[in-house]
Amino acid sequence: MSRGLQAVRPGIREMAGYQPGRQPAPGSRVVKLNTNESPLPPSPAVAAAIRSELGDSEGLRRYPDPISQKLRETAAAVFGCEAAWVMAGNGSDEILRIVIDTFVSEGETIGYFHPSYSLYPVLAAIRGARGRALPLFNDRGELYQPELSGIKLFFLTSPNAPLGFAFELDYIRRLASGFAGIVVVDEAYADFAEHNALGLVKEFDNLVVTRTLSKSYGLAALRVGFGIASSKLVRELDKVRDSYNLDRLAQAGARAALKDSAYLARTVDLVRRERAFLAAGLEKLGFEVRPSQTNFIFTTPPPPVRAGELYQELAARGILVRWFADPLLAHGLRITVGLRPEMEALLETINAIMNGE
Repeated sequence: MSRGLQAVRPGIREMAGYQPGRQPAPGSRVVKLNTNESPLPPSPAVAAAIRSELGDSEGLRRYPDPISQKLRETAAAVFGCEAAWVMAGNGSDEILRIVIDTFVSEGETIGYFHPSYSLYPVLAAIRGARGRALPLFNDRGELYQPELSGIKLFFLTSPNAPLGFAFELDYIRRLASGFAGIVVVDEAYADFAEHNALGLVKEFDNLVVTRTLSKSYGLAALRVGFGIASSKLVRELDKVRDSYNLDRLAQAGARAALKDSAYLARTVDLVRRERAFLAAGLEKLGFEVRPSQTNFIFTTPPPPVRAGELYQELAARGILVRWFADPLLAHGLRITVGLRPEMEALLETINAIMNGE
């Protein structure tokens, strides 16, 4: 082993990094339904705001606002809180890392349900923390209140990815009230759900809610996310945040997106409509479809169709969906909700595959 590799921390050498969904080559003609992006482009106001910033060559040579103050104020107005309760990050993934670095020391334990967002154990390993995966359901197949003793920080993905259901607010209340550590409610898909946990940050000073503009706002390329918590916690989180973590164009584009509430409402309405269409179409083909409050569905094909093989065949025909090798998930596919022509193409292609065409 080279001296350089010998210098790598053993925990990093031994860990498996996070595996994002497959990204097609630029210009590829595929139906991309594997990474839960918005089916629509962002609000036209976003491009206008970015063009305005690009026109200010004097401003572009200077560093951006290091704390994204105007963006925090805009987000706070949307979230129904004060700006001091909001921190902006380079996607919600950065917020997750900041939360870990703020609250978790090396050797302490980070908890999360399994299955949920597979980035959590990766972030724990990078920090040198212990990851503790708890079963999402008990032996009767029901959600349960987990035992969190010995855990410093617990990630709760709501709505859950990749299964799509949301935790009830009373469940989150019980979790936060009976826990000595920090509860992080990861709400990447909350805009598509029937309820969210934002109001709970005013009840519990050990609760952090994270949001992203990558899904419902169509800004995955700009990488903008938020952490919402008590102002006391945000002050501590800010100490860990990288200086100038959001560039000027991202701040401007994100502010414009947040202000266009009508465009968000249209996007969410479209996703819910097409989600119902996709679910109904898959059920007609014999698939089992889990109820979803997200912009994707998790579905299991009927026997003798195997999910992994169907995933491969769809990819060969230019349609990308997500299949997980995890034994708890390998029986199904996660499919992003797209536009009606994309949904129709997917259903027609699945039907053709199942009929041996």
